[in-house]
Amino acid sequence: MNYQLLLAYLLSVFIFIITPGPVCALVLKNAQSGFKNALLTIFGTNLSSLILIGTAVAMILGMIHISESLLTLLSFVGSIFIFYLGTHSLFSDIKHRQYFHKQTTNVPQTNKNMFLQGFAVAIANPKDIIFFMAFFPQFIGITTNASTSLLILTCLWIFLDFSLLSMYALLMNSKHIGAFKFYISIVSDVVLILIGIFGIELSLRYFLS
Repeated sequence: MNYQLLLAYLLSVFIFIITPGPVCALVLKNAQSGFKNALLTIFGTNLSSLILIGTAVAMILGMIHISESLLTLLSFVGSIFIFYLGTHSLFSDIKHRQYFHKQTTNVPQTNKNMFLQGFAVAIANPKDIIFFMAFFPQFIGITTNASTSLLILTCLWIFLDFSLLSMYALLMNSKHIGAFKFYISIVSDVVLILIGIFGIELSLRYFLS
């Protein structure tokens, strides 16, 4: 086992996951209504990660091939969904602002199925498959067997992803955060909207070029 390479991988994954993005924004958003809802969201995002990683690994091993055009189309549709989710949530937060100033977790939610919401947002950017294809090969050398290395890398990714997102959710439910929940929620909505717009723009540039 190459422990130096493994440590570099763990550090890289840590930095990647804690960097603000649509998944972090959604977890913070849903955590305002309780840790259970955030946990369901995380389960959904983890399932999506497994699917994306599994697809990337299959492509690395030459088992399947997905065209760039199809990935871009799926990314376009996913970006529209992320934009819609952020916009809808932003208007809902502004409408129910008074609930955020109460020391309670009874903030109205328009979508109770947090698991599917988490899955949909995480799967909405299939170009993550390309990221995993470029990322994983750099660390396959942690063992002498490529399949074993990919299995270890995948398990560690899921563990860190679940742990760090759960930390975000616990932090959001801290009593010290209560006064800032509304602003955190608004920022999360804006992040989703901006990521949606950015994804739509990139997809349109690809199809119009």
